[in-house]
Amino acid sequence: MRTTNSGQRRQMGRSARAAAVAVSALLALGLAACSSPATSSAQTGTWSAAVHPEPTGQPSGYSSIYGVSCPTASFCAAVDEAGAAIAWNGSTWSTPVAASPNGTLNSVSCTSPTFCVALSSQEAVTFDGHSWSAPVAVGPAPTNPTGGQYEVSCVSPTFCASVNTAGVASLFNGTSWGHDAVVDTGTATKPVQNISCASPTFCVVVSATGNIATFNGTSWSTHSSPGQSLLHSVSCPTTTFCMAVDLTGHALVFDGSSWSAARPMSGAGALTYSVSCPTASNCKVARSDGSVATWQSGTWAQSVPVLHDGTLATTAISCASTTFCALVDSAGSVATFRS
Repeated sequence: MRTTNSGQRRQMGRSARAAAVAVSALLALGLAACSSPATSSAQTGTWSAAVHPEPTGQPSGYSSIYGVSCPTASFCAAVDEAGAAIAWNGSTWSTPVAASPNGTLNSVSCTSPTFCVALSSQEAVTFDGHSWSAPVAVGPAPTNPTGGQYEVSCVSPTFCASVNTAGVASLFNGTSWGHDAVVDTGTATKPVQNISCASPTFCVVVSATGNIATFNGTSWSTHSSPGQSLLHSVSCPTTTFCMAVDLTGHALVFDGSSWSAARPMSGAGALTYSVSCPTASNCKVARSDGSVATWQSGTWAQSVPVLHDGTLATTAISCASTTFCALVDSAGSVATFRS
C-alpha cells in the first residue's frame, strides 16, 4: 500500500497526464505512420524473459516500478510507487527494501554501485552501496500536486540535478541541494518531463510544452524545440550528443550545437516513454506496448517486443553500455538485455 498522501497524489498526476496527452498522441501517431524512417531488421543481443521481483502487496496485485538506473552491467537500482528499491547484481534482482518512508519514488540515478539518488515528490534519498539514507528536502514546496520532484540525473557523487513537473530545477553538490531555478513553466496537462546530465557543466531538460532547457554549469537557458511538443524523455551520454523523444514516436538529436528536426522512429501505434543512450551512436527507446526500438548510427532497427502486460506501460529504460540494458514497467516487471 502507498504510505502517504503524497504518493497517492503523484500516481494521480501520472494518470491525469497520460489521459490529457492521449488524444494528441494518437492523432500524431497517424502522421508518424505515414512517414517511413530508415530501418534495419537486424539487432544483436537478446532480452530476458520478464521477472517480477516485487511481492504482490498493492491492491492491484503489483507495485509499479517508475525508475531504473544501471551504471554497470552488474549493478542497477529500480524504485517503485511504494517507496521501495530493488537492486540487480549481474544475475538476479533483490527483493524490495524500503528506501523512502514517505511514499512513491519517481526516479533514480546511479553513478556507481555505491552511489544512487532517488526522488519522491519533494525529497531525495541516497544509497551508499549498503543502505538508503534518511530523506532530505529538495527544491521549493510544490504549490500543486503536479509540482513534486520528478526526475534526477547524477554524474558523480558530488553533482546531481533534478527537475520537477512545474519546471523548477535543483542542484546537488555532494552535501546539500540548492540553486533552485525555474527552467520552464509546466502545466497539469503539459508538465516538465525529464532531465539528463553528461557533466556538471551540461544538463538538458525537456518538457511536454515543447521547450528544451540547457544548463552550462552556471545558468539555464530555455528555447523551443524544432516544432515538436509533448517531449517526454532525454538522454545525453556526452556534451555533444543527446536524443530526446516525444510521446508520439518522434526523436530529435542534439549534435553539440543544435537540435535536428523531429523524425519518426520505427513502428507506430505505441506511445514513446523513455530513451537511454549509452554512447553517441546507440540509443534504446521504451514504448508503451512493451517493445523497445534501437537506434544505431542514424538507423532505427525494428522494434522488438520485450514486456507484455497489456495496457500496463513500460516506464523506464537504462543502458549501462551497448551490451546491457534494463527495462521496467508499471506492472512491476523487469527485463534485461545482453549482447
